[in-house]
Amino acid sequence: MEVIQLGSFTLQWSMLVLLVSFVFGIVAIALRLKMENVPVKPWTEWAGTILVCILLNEKFGYLWDSPSIIWNQTKALLFLSGTSVNGNVLLGIGLVAWTITYIRKHQLSYGLLSDVAAHGLLMGLAVYGFMYAYSGTPAPYLTPLPLPAVMAVALPPFESIMSLLLLLGLWLRKREMGSYADAQLSALAAGVIGMLMSYMYPDDERMFGLSILQWVSVALLAASYFITRACERVEAVRVQSETTIEDFPRPLGEQEAADGNSGKIG
Repeated sequence: MEVIQLGSFTLQWSMLVLLVSFVFGIVAIALRLKMENVPVKPWTEWAGTILVCILLNEKFGYLWDSPSIIWNQTKALLFLSGTSVNGNVLLGIGLVAWTITYIRKHQLSYGLLSDVAAHGLLMGLAVYGFMYAYSGTPAPYLTPLPLPAVMAVALPPFESIMSLLLLLGLWLRKREMGSYADAQLSALAAGVIGMLMSYMYPDDERMFGLSILQWVSVALLAASYFITRACERVEAVRVQSETTIEDFPRPLGEQEAADGNSGKIG
C-alpha cells in the first residue's frame, strides 16, 4: 500500500503512518504528564512543532538537492515527495538548536524533556510498526520477527513489540517525570537490545566498521551513560542542599526551644 486515493487527493501511506505515529506519541506524552499534574501545553507545542518540521522535510526535503524544481516545475511540488541527506542533517541540527532555545525560553527542565521524549518515541515506534503490520507490508528500517514471511509481515516488527512492552513497564513503574529515570531505562534497554539484534541479524552496510544499527545502539548506550551522570549530579546537589539546610544555624529563640525540648540545660 503505497498511496491512498481520496477522490482527486493522493496521500502517501508512509506519510500517513508517520503522522499517526507522532499523534499517538503526543497523546502518550499528554496522558503521562497529566498523571503527574505537570503542565501539558508547553510539551505538546514542542512535540507538535517537531511533527510539522519532520512532515515538511518528508514532503519537500528533496528540494535541498534539486532546488531548480521550484521555478522550473512548480506544479511537480504537488506530486513529488522525499528527503535528502543534506535536508536530514540540517533538520536534525535545526531541531536540536530550536529545542535548546525553547527549553531556555520557557524555563523547562532537561530531565523532563528526556522523560517526555522517551515516552513519545516509544509510543510512536510501536504505532509505526503496528500500522505497517495492519497494512500487510514490511515496516521500513525495522526487523521482522523470525517467522515465515507471510506470518512475519502480518505481525508487528520486533522493535515495535519491545517498545510497547517497555512503555508499559514505564507506566507501571510510575517514576517521577523529570528525574531522568524513564529516559535512562529506555536508552539502556534500547541500546542493549539493539546491539544484540545487530549480531542476530547482521547488516551488510557498514560505516567505519559498524552497521547502522550498531551505531544507533552505541549512541543510545552513550546517552544512557550521560543520563546516569546527570542523575548522579542531580542527586548530589539535592543531598548537598539538604545538608546545608540542616547545618544552617538556627535563630537564638529556636535554638533555646530546641535545647529545652531535648533536655539540655544552658
